[in-house]
Amino acid sequence: MELPPNDLGWFAENLAEWVQEIVDAWADAGITATYSGVPPETIQQSLEQLVDVLRATEWSKDPVPQGPDPATEGVDVSELGGYGLNMLTELSQISADLGLGNMTERLEQLAVSLAFWVIGQEGELSTIELVVNGLARTANKTHDAQELERLFIAMSDLLYALSPSVLQQKSAPLGQQPWQLLLLNRAIVATRSLSPQLMENAFSDVVEHMPDQAPDFFREGMEQVKLREYPAKVSEVIERYYREWPVEKILH
Repeated sequence: MELPPNDLGWFAENLAEWVQEIVDAWADAGITATYSGVPPETIQQSLEQLVDVLRATEWSKDPVPQGPDPATEGVDVSELGGYGLNMLTELSQISADLGLGNMTERLEQLAVSLAFWVIGQEGELSTIELVVNGLARTANKTHDAQELERLFIAMSDLLYALSPSVLQQKSAPLGQQPWQLLLLNRAIVATRSLSPQLMENAFSDVVEHMPDQAPDFFREGMEQVKLREYPAKVSEVIERYYREWPVEKILH
C-alpha cells in the first residue's frame, strides 16, 4: 500500500470531500444540541483557512523571488501543522461517534500527508497519533520488501522530525506512547523488509529509547523466528539482540 503524497493539492482536494461527508453525517444525525465539543462545520472552516495559509507559506518559499508576503511573515510551520493534526484528530473522534468507520483510515491518510508536508518544510511535529496509526495501517497492507524499505525511511523521517516535547508526553501508558509505538512499528517493518542493516538501526533505537520494553520486544521477535523461515542473517540479528537484552536483565 502506497503512502499518501506530501502534496497540498492532494491534501486539500481529499480534505474537502471527506470532511464534507462528516459534516453531512453530522447534520443527518441531528445531535448538535447535545454536543459540547467543536462541531465539524467549525472544524471544516478552520481547516479550509489553514490550507490557504499553508499554500501561501509554500509559495513564499518558491525559489523565484516574489518579494515579501505579509500573509506568511512570522508563520510557524510546526505550529500550523500541529493545529491541523489536532483538528484531524477531533474529526476522527467525531467520525467514530457517528459510526463512520471507513472515515478513520481516510483521516489517517490526511494526517500522514500533512505531517510529511510539514517535514518537507523543515518543521517539527508534536501531534502524531493519527500519523503513527496511519503508518501502522499502511505497514499491515505492505508486503513487498522495497516498499517496506521506503516505509521504513518514511517512519525514520517522522521520528527525526519529532519535537522534543513529544518524548515527555504522558497521554498513554509507558510503552504505548505514540512515539514509542512508532519506534516498535519501525523495528517490525525493518524485520519484515529482511534487511539486517535496517534492523540494526531500528533495534538500536529501541534499546536506546525504550530499554525497559526492549527485552519483551526481542522475546516476541524470537518467537517469530521459531514460527517463520527467516533468512539466516535476519535471524542472527534478532537472536543477538535477544541474548544481549534478556528479560532477566530487567527483572534482576
